[in-house]
Amino acid sequence: MATNNLKHVGQLINTQKRCVVMFREIPDDESNCLIVDTDSLVDWMHDDVINAVESPGAQSSIDFSEFAQRRTMTDGTNMLQALHAKGLLQKQKSSNVMMTPNRETQIRLDELNNLIRSQQGAEALPTSPVAATDATAPVEGALDDLSIATNMISQAKQFEDEAATLRESAYALSPELKPKRGRPASKKAPATA
Repeated sequence: MATNNLKHVGQLINTQKRCVVMFREIPDDESNCLIVDTDSLVDWMHDDVINAVESPGAQSSIDFSEFAQRRTMTDGTNMLQALHAKGLLQKQKSSNVMMTPNRETQIRLDELNNLIRSQQGAEALPTSPVAATDATAPVEGALDDLSIATNMISQAKQFEDEAATLRESAYALSPELKPKRGRPASKKAPATA
């Protein structure tokens, strides 16, 4: 996995395993994050996740999960849903994840989260002096199906609004493409004798 100037790419301090940070923080549990251990993925899933992380859309997202919700895997499943359903999202202490956005920079995720918080005017959380070593179990309930579905519906609404705006812009450029609105001609039933 290339790590030159990539957001969302990290390494577990306690095991040295490479990972992708799906959620920088868990709601109501800001000292933990959700990661995907990319070394443990089957080849096609690994390639899908890495290609997604390397894409401009993922690199412009604060959390990779925002992008993964809109991305499909090779098998046609939603990326975030598939990783969750297969138990591949792992809860980790943020202090156990070293982010490597480029070859010259390394920063623990808990410290990075505090930097982001301070830029947004929020209060920083205390950082841990030592990385945790025992948080490698998949999270149950941290990202339930209802939350995923609600987020997908919200994003679908946004896409529908964007599509409507694009459609109207296209019709403004070429009005002849706009479907005619009016009552469709009713077909008369053939007369029976």
